[in-house]
Amino acid sequence: MTGLKYAKNIVYDTKPYTPEQLKMIEEMRKKGDVQSTIDMIRLLWMDGDMVEGASIYMECIWLWEGSVTRGTTEEPHVHEFDEVIGFISSNRENPRELDAEMEIWLGDELHTLKNSCLIYIPKGMQHCPLTHKKVNRPVFFFTLAPEGMYGRISESTKARGVPTREKPVFVPPEKDKNGSRYARYIITETTPRKADPNAPRPTMEATRILRLGDEVIPGSFYADFVWIWSGSGTMAPEGHSHDWDEMFGFIGADREHPRDLGGTVELTLGDEVHTLKKSCLVYVPAGLHHCPLEFKNIQKPTLCFTVGNTTRYTKA
Repeated sequence: MTGLKYAKNIVYDTKPYTPEQLKMIEEMRKKGDVQSTIDMIRLLWMDGDMVEGASIYMECIWLWEGSVTRGTTEEPHVHEFDEVIGFISSNRENPRELDAEMEIWLGDELHTLKNSCLIYIPKGMQHCPLTHKKVNRPVFFFTLAPEGMYGRISESTKARGVPTREKPVFVPPEKDKNGSRYARYIITETTPRKADPNAPRPTMEATRILRLGDEVIPGSFYADFVWIWSGSGTMAPEGHSHDWDEMFGFIGADREHPRDLGGTVELTLGDEVHTLKKSCLVYVPAGLHHCPLEFKNIQKPTLCFTVGNTTRYTKA
């Protein structure tokens, strides 16, 4: 597959920490700011460094088990772009229950998370600290943004003199009937997606977990997450293109071999068929004809998702 021109759009690894990031992590460790027993793996990273011209950022992490016994995972900060923070359960019997507990500050509100969720963070909205209080069963954790490069504005970035633009203006929404301003940004249920009448009847078992877009939160970008538990099937049978950039994700859930998918995925990019057997992120720039997307002999759970820098899924 190395001879295929679109192989460069497929990412199979994460991005190493910069020397500055490593220094900050080491300083936090020495001060004892964070004490954690959580076993985890940084799995994948997408941005404009990993794929030239990519307009979507994502970091993917498996949290296997453990807890944070002191401190928090993240400091309060804001972004110059919209972001999503996500937690997805690996429990096949009840994929909406994390069997874990996370805490996150949104503005001046502390929210406890116990279910699979997408947390939409409009640009300029202060969020975090974030604490992985306890993890009893593996949880897929990620941060995601329709932006080519991750960046933040916080007290520590200011202290280190990190160049940033002026902090975006964010106007907090009115309180809802329960007295919360920010609970509306936590998505724990999916919305149905109209089935493609031309799609072959699949033999695979699958569960749509979470979905985001303008119809869920006005102005939010598009994202759709599905567990493929087992079997074979075609998710997108007809080739098409978009006038917006898209990213596919395929994530293995085997703790012993998290970089191996539970079977084979075939994705057509342009005139090339790419056979995928490893966890990966696939960047599809606007205008690139792609699909069908086929799952073949899935024997272990595989998480599949698509993300776009658009508010609503459309085909060109």
